[in-house]
Amino acid sequence: MVAQKDIQRAAKDVLLGASMRQVADEFREQLIEDFGFRAEEVTKETFKDEVAAFMRALARHLGDRHSGDARVGEALETWVRFSDHYEAWDALLAGAFEVEGKEALIRRGKVLFPGPLTRHWDE
Repeated sequence: MVAQKDIQRAAKDVLLGASMRQVADEFREQLIEDFGFRAEEVTKETFKDEVAAFMRALARHLGDRHSGDARVGEALETWVRFSDHYEAWDALLAGAFEVEGKEALIRRGKVLFPGPLTRHWDE
């Protein structure tokens, strides 16, 4: 489960200029430290699912609470170029963000997420 205080702190970091990648890396490092993993125990897969769940919740929060904020739009736009998280795509494309190449992103997003989940992106 994702703690709301962690989401709020991460949203604040994004508003201060942190990238979504930086937030994801910091969250993972905090989990590794909190659970006391030694360096030799950590792999690429360590906390991969937990970080993905956190980033999905963060994207949803940013889209719901900070729609239209240029800093958030830039962070989400960069994140979706490397992410297949529907929540990030939806937050960016359904929000009031100025997005360069929005039509191309919508086309790509509809390939990734076909069906009724993306209809509202064209509105």
